[in-house]
Amino acid sequence: MTFVCLWSPRWVTAGALLAELAAPLLEVAPRVVVEGRGVIWADGRGLPAVRLAWQLLERLEWRSGEVRAGVAVVPVAAELAARSGEPPVTPVEAGRERSFVAPLSLELLAPERRLRGLLHGVGVRTCGELAALPREAVEVRFGSEGVALWRLARADDPRLLFGPIPPERAHAAVDFVEYEVRDAGRLVFTANALLGSVCAALAGRGERAREMTLALTLSRGGVLREVLRAARPTAERAVWLRRVQDTLDRLRLPDGVVGVALQVEGVEPASALQGDIFDRGFATAAPVEEAVSRLVDAHGPVFVEPEVDAHPLAEHRTVWQPREPAEAVETDTAVALSSVEPCLTLQLLPEPRRVGVRTRPRRDHAVPAQYYDLLNGRVWRALVTAAGPERVSGGGWEDAGYAREYFRCVTDAGVLVWLFRDPGKDEWYLHGWWD
Repeated sequence: MTFVCLWSPRWVTAGALLAELAAPLLEVAPRVVVEGRGVIWADGRGLPAVRLAWQLLERLEWRSGEVRAGVAVVPVAAELAARSGEPPVTPVEAGRERSFVAPLSLELLAPERRLRGLLHGVGVRTCGELAALPREAVEVRFGSEGVALWRLARADDPRLLFGPIPPERAHAAVDFVEYEVRDAGRLVFTANALLGSVCAALAGRGERAREMTLALTLSRGGVLREVLRAARPTAERAVWLRRVQDTLDRLRLPDGVVGVALQVEGVEPASALQGDIFDRGFATAAPVEEAVSRLVDAHGPVFVEPEVDAHPLAEHRTVWQPREPAEAVETDTAVALSSVEPCLTLQLLPEPRRVGVRTRPRRDHAVPAQYYDLLNGRVWRALVTAAGPERVSGGGWEDAGYAREYFRCVTDAGVLVWLFRDPGKDEWYLHGWWD
């Protein structure tokens, strides 16, 4: 890497000015770092560094007066070249950084005041004189601060002023020049072509995507963005195409579309992809099965299957029977989520929970008007409707008798709850809710 250092004696107390200078410099250099001590760094990697230095000076000349530039592959050599070299640009030949630094005064390295006094006391005033000393002697006499200064005097500067450039995220885009699309379903073919490029780029990098953004450019201006997510990171084109198709099927376009873009937002390396016990061809299937076996040994059955009968009481209808992991894997119980119609599902409590209920009369019985919500805030919830009662009773000589009056109620927050009254005890219970 080649560093271009810009320095001016007027910048020592011009922190705010330096921050303003960064913007025009970025028009020339790919990366710029501003230090509060009056130094600006530019990344010259892959560029003609000397020419870059001249271009940077041209950007600054009319705003900041006298500015010098130093160019070197070692940061400290570039900075000392800017501070002490012949204006306006002083390049340092690669491999000759130590010989360039050697005759320069240690004052250019701005040693701490106490360390400066110690060095002057033993007659060390230039970088070369300090660099000639053994490291052990410097450490014993001047401590860790002396060793750090000794390294700089030897042009040994491991600072990372510019971190590695992150790779560009996989993306693809297309613009419609002579027409616009008003039917979102017709964009599936375009998205399929873009996914080919994106998924190929992911596979080439050994990555899997967690999230993508589908951006639709509208004919009258503006961009409509939709976030696509997968159940687990993948680079499979078919998986992402289903996500795109599902999104476009429900999308209503506010205007015509003149451009489509896909961009990966979150990735994981392929090696981070977890094993799938339901996929016997997966590379980590054996370790996953071994882990499941250890769970079974430690905690008992972890795979179960429901067995349902016609018991009148809901909490007694289902019994969970243990199953072997291999049987659970071989059973085809997968259901395509796209084929399931939206519906309310009863969330049943393991055991009915006793609650306080306030009632109001209705013909020959009372119906719940409020109940005390222990699960969400411990407050009284108003019930706007209450359908019922649905009476259930039974029990024989061997079982305890039971009797219940069920009510399906809607709270003022729109939640459908299932309450029942035990007439024998005159107590109310919450049995579950729908969501």
